[in-house]
Amino acid sequence: MPARPLVGIVPYGTPLHRGIGELPLSALRWPLGGPATDDTRRVRDLGAGDHLLVYPKNGLYLRRRLGTRARISVMVVEPAAMHRRHLRALPWVHRRFFRILTRDAGLVRRVPNARLFLPGGSWIADPDKVDTTKIRPASIVASSKRGLPGHRLRHEVVALIRDRGLDVDVLGRGYRPFGATEEALAPYRFSVVIENSRENGYFSEKLIDALLCRTVPIYWGAPDVGEYFDAKGLIICNTLSDIGDALGDIGQEAYMTRLAAIEENRRRAMGYRDFERRAAELLLAEAARSD
Repeated sequence: MPARPLVGIVPYGTPLHRGIGELPLSALRWPLGGPATDDTRRVRDLGAGDHLLVYPKNGLYLRRRLGTRARISVMVVEPAAMHRRHLRALPWVHRRFFRILTRDAGLVRRVPNARLFLPGGSWIADPDKVDTTKIRPASIVASSKRGLPGHRLRHEVVALIRDRGLDVDVLGRGYRPFGATEEALAPYRFSVVIENSRENGYFSEKLIDALLCRTVPIYWGAPDVGEYFDAKGLIICNTLSDIGDALGDIGQEAYMTRLAAIEENRRRAMGYRDFERRAAELLLAEAARSD
């Protein structure tokens, strides 16, 4: 019985100036299992049936040869506000790749080898070991960034919280640093969860981690989030005013009325935790259909 093809993932931000073929296999992630940690081979040594999954980089489009026999696929996971140039370029260079994984439905319609893929992700190692006992009303996590609409909105919410004297813990590098992700979510009944951008199909670990912690998100982000999660377990907001209104009702009763939806959303969120494994499994399924 032939060995299952390998699926390696080039970590986000990996420099490729020497060419993708020169990367050591030990520098890749292997969500379905891979070479031994002391394997000295490089990407150029992968076989024609193996897969390499990369995040978008201009160099992938411009190099005449990519330096490996493996099937290369690209995964566009950031919002259009960050990856618009890649979303524009990929229809012209899509033949360079085995598959393009994206949550952009427009790209899927235009490009024959693009596949709809909603990443999600999580920073919580083992949700089942997290104590989700609720001892505080609400939190918000904000960094010092201000470049994208969601970054700026977080700071506006912090200002609103302080102006109104609300009982909401303000956490994050921009304010009060914390340790593990669950520390900012698990003890809280509610948490203000703001994506970096508001686009269909774009929900990140920010939402997934809140749901895994049985914390109700006061959510600004994907307008179609209700297609993927039970809206009764979310407080979906479109404006700063909506968020302010939601923060006016963060008591025990408001939480308890949502318990069934909270558990349902946690169940669904578990399926979005390991997006690299899901991506690898999708590539193998696509290869099985095409071979």
